[in-house]
Amino acid sequence: MKTATLNKGKETKYLNGYPLIDEDDVFAHDHLKEGDLFSLINDEQKYIATAYVGRQHKGLGWVLSYDENEVVNTQFFEKLFEIAKQERAYFYNIEGTNAFRIFNGEGDGVGGLTIDNYNGHFLIQWYSKGIYKYRYQILNALKNTFEYNSLFEKMRFKDAQIVGGFVDGEAPEFPIVIEENFTFYNVDLNDGPMTGIFLDQKEVRKKLRDHFAEDRYLLNVFSYTGAFSVVSAEKAKVTTSVDLANRSRTLTEENFGLNAIDPKTQYIFVMDTFDYFNYARRHDLLYDTIVIDPPSFARNKKKTFSVLKDYDKLILGALDVLSPGGTLLLCTNNSTYSLKAFKKMIKDTLNSAEVDFELSEVMGLPKDFKTHPHYKPSKYLKAIFVNIQ
Repeated sequence: MKTATLNKGKETKYLNGYPLIDEDDVFAHDHLKEGDLFSLINDEQKYIATAYVGRQHKGLGWVLSYDENEVVNTQFFEKLFEIAKQERAYFYNIEGTNAFRIFNGEGDGVGGLTIDNYNGHFLIQWYSKGIYKYRYQILNALKNTFEYNSLFEKMRFKDAQIVGGFVDGEAPEFPIVIEENFTFYNVDLNDGPMTGIFLDQKEVRKKLRDHFAEDRYLLNVFSYTGAFSVVSAEKAKVTTSVDLANRSRTLTEENFGLNAIDPKTQYIFVMDTFDYFNYARRHDLLYDTIVIDPPSFARNKKKTFSVLKDYDKLILGALDVLSPGGTLLLCTNNSTYSLKAFKKMIKDTLNSAEVDFELSEVMGLPKDFKTHPHYKPSKYLKAIFVNIQ
């Protein structure tokens, strides 16, 4: 097996379970290529871990095992899938939810690989050419461990030669309907990079519906397919969904319809969020709850948006159209934005605006999105409910 030798003194973090091999920690390696298995060794040639090359997040690859004799084959992945399946027994047995993550990358032992279950239709996502080299073993292990109706795949790395799509089973007609906390959503596993819903927000949507929607005027910006609006509509006075993408309107209307809510009773705007804040301010519109869940980075003809640089502007824009005593739901899925830094930005922005506030709920990933105890970026989702006094 090939080797990668660590710089002197760098082995401690890997001995403590850090799963991503940082390229800067490696002193020398045997011409490693994507997908290669290698032994991570210290400067005295002592074995530390077995890893594979899959370049991601400024890392060379991911640790797979701390056993020098471990063979990485179909049985290896079967063993991990079986553990992941047992740990999610709860999700197989609850009513009202049939879509959840069944394998979550480094949290379940293989960085660069995620698998989601959408009511029996599975989606596997490959995050590097390296992990894709194990496709045959992983697909076999999946088939031997789980029952599914169909299997689709998406590539999260760039390679013109490799395209995602249908893999196995009986392909359904899309969209299919999934259920989450007794609310229905359309999903398409074979239409571009996204599916129609972000499963990692399931508990946040439930919290919004149960505690921050009743008898409220709710504004949902960067609304995508309207999931936050749809889950709130039954209890809210009225919802307003805002997204710049043209197709968001139709997708949102369809999700309302699935839940027996007439889309004509709700407001949907195809518009830039900052432009909508200006529009709402000019028309004296006020909202009791405002949901802000932006992409990490976005660009349109007029401006560029970055979560790390511009989130404060979103908060200030929202404050202008928030009712007295209203609530902001502030979310980010940017793994480089730590919870500590995100909270500080929120507090600094609200203090500079001279408003009294309370961070009433701080939420992260649901249990099916298992995180890695020694790798903070795996806890990428931050969702904070802020009550403005």
